[in-house]
Amino acid sequence: MNLNSLFNKQQKLDEYIIKEKGLEDVDLLPRKTVALICELYECVNEARFFKYWSEDTKPKGKMLTCQNCRIRVSDTGRYREGDGHCNEIGDLYYHNPLLEEYVDTIHFTLSIANDLGYTSHEYTELQPMDLNELTLGITNIASTLHKFRTKKHIETLFNYVILLGYQLGFDEKMVIEAYHEKNKENYKRQKAGY
Repeated sequence: MNLNSLFNKQQKLDEYIIKEKGLEDVDLLPRKTVALICELYECVNEARFFKYWSEDTKPKGKMLTCQNCRIRVSDTGRYREGDGHCNEIGDLYYHNPLLEEYVDTIHFTLSIANDLGYTSHEYTELQPMDLNELTLGITNIASTLHKFRTKKHIETLFNYVILLGYQLGFDEKMVIEAYHEKNKENYKRQKAGY
């Protein structure tokens, strides 16, 4: 998976946010690291592979969601009474929450890499790993970046994050398209005072 076309886009978004929020002299690496770990676990929660106590350990595919109230409804547009849906059926849209959360992980991986002066990556193909072990590996690497800040750490982080995407069934085209969509949304959110 070649994500090199995204480094500059992420840099521009980060510069925009930093300027708008007045964070020019703030070391954001610890916050970005926490954000990366949070987004990783939102992705993992959508993937459901760790939920050994559940009969339902498969990720959900595309979901139909209300744009107004963000309640997920069935593919037919039906919803259960009392689920909180606002009844604005015309505003339903399809999305893949697992891909969206994975792309949020990519956003923060790119952002951290840019902060560390790492602006391109060549993926080193890795053997598939148990998803639980892979998740813990990403967490361990990410949680030490603020301390070590080495090229080797960020390379390993990227390789693991890309491997996670592959193992979740995503390819380069899907990820890049979803990244561009989320990037647009991130600018809209900033302009709306998110």
